[in-house]
Amino acid sequence: MGILAILILPLLVVGISGIVYIYRMVTQLMSKSAMRSKVVIISDALSGLGKECSRVFHTGGARLILCGKHLDKLEALYDALNSVADPTATFTPKLILLDLADVNCIQDVAKEILDCYGCVDVLIHTASTTAKGTVQNMSLELDKKIMDANYFGPITLTK
Repeated sequence: MGILAILILPLLVVGISGIVYIYRMVTQLMSKSAMRSKVVIISDALSGLGKECSRVFHTGGARLILCGKHLDKLEALYDALNSVADPTATFTPKLILLDLADVNCIQDVAKEILDCYGCVDVLIHTASTTAKGTVQNMSLELDKKIMDANYFGPITLTK
């Protein structure tokens, strides 16, 4: 019985190691394809974080909807993404003009976004507005614009 235990122990260790190896390989392959074909919206694809998210999700095969205030800059990002992309592994991004500070137009933009693919899997809010100065020197109108861009706009788009 002692010799049998000595022979089974290495087989058991190799078997468990093989199962752990296969599990790690499967999870690694699944994580690489986790974003494949997912619909991802980036509310300000023109910001530093938004551009980087665009690059990462585009490379991962997501169906991107890139939003921003300036069409010419969105088109430049579009060209940059497509110039380095493998067309067999990526989708062509959709471009949508969006200014979250204009809360009144967000309903129409949300409809336009849903018309692209019919659903949203991931929504990344990178748009924001800041102002520099003392509180006493900032107008109430500027405060409202900041709140619209940083709070009410993203909430409205999310809903």
